[in-house]
Amino acid sequence: MLISCLRRWYFLVIGLIITGFITYFAFVTVSPTYEAKGSIVLIPPAVAVTVGDNPYLYLGGLDQALGVLQVKVVSPEIAGPLTDKYPGANIAIAKDATTSGPIMSVAVSANSPGETMELLRGAMELVPTTLGQLQKELNVPAQSVIASMTLSADLEPTIVAKKQIQMTAIAAVGGLAATLLLTGFIDRLMSRRREKKNKKDVNSADTPFGPMQLVAGQAPQSEPLAVNDTGQPTRPAAERATRRSGKRQHVPEADSDDVESSADVGT
Repeated sequence: MLISCLRRWYFLVIGLIITGFITYFAFVTVSPTYEAKGSIVLIPPAVAVTVGDNPYLYLGGLDQALGVLQVKVVSPEIAGPLTDKYPGANIAIAKDATTSGPIMSVAVSANSPGETMELLRGAMELVPTTLGQLQKELNVPAQSVIASMTLSADLEPTIVAKKQIQMTAIAAVGGLAATLLLTGFIDRLMSRRREKKNKKDVNSADTPFGPMQLVAGQAPQSEPLAVNDTGQPTRPAAERATRRSGKRQHVPEADSDDVESSADVGT
């Protein structure tokens, strides 16, 4: 892969430029979100507190009321109208898991700082309003009404860029991987085409006796010349075969004296 990228560096540069544009586009398109949090505690009614005691000592019996309030606040008829004002906004209201008291944690998120803070204020106001409506529907006496109090609320939202970073990283890594793979694939294709073209050029080199096959590092060999008894060169075998096919050669007959002398020598 490294050799292919070095050989086809111009494809690699083009792919990196395109990857840079895609990464920048992903970073700009996916904007960060903003988050803000707050917490509210329920206060026991006056009849549940002994005269002169601290109300915070009687928080243990409000967990059931907190559960009912949580279900009511996050219902679509209560939280729906508030989230509809801000597209993409989200409200999360639940019991605070870090403490055993009747404390409700409120977390909101939106696409801009201003919307986030307005959404947090609206969500914090929903809790006491909904708590009062629930007790009013049951005709709870004034001395037995459970109250609420805000413990904390963010003054400025927190930037959450997790989604933006994830999308940007995916675009960068995906574009780089695609560039490397595509460069290697193009290099392999071009190398194969070049090899086929070289083989075709070698096989197309014809000679009078057909196509000549060349071996790398070797020159074409010609047929060696034959020499007769007198020391003079004779014609090549291919040429002799051609001449014999066209004209029949005359072979002189041997003399009878030569035959007899040859027989005597053989005996």
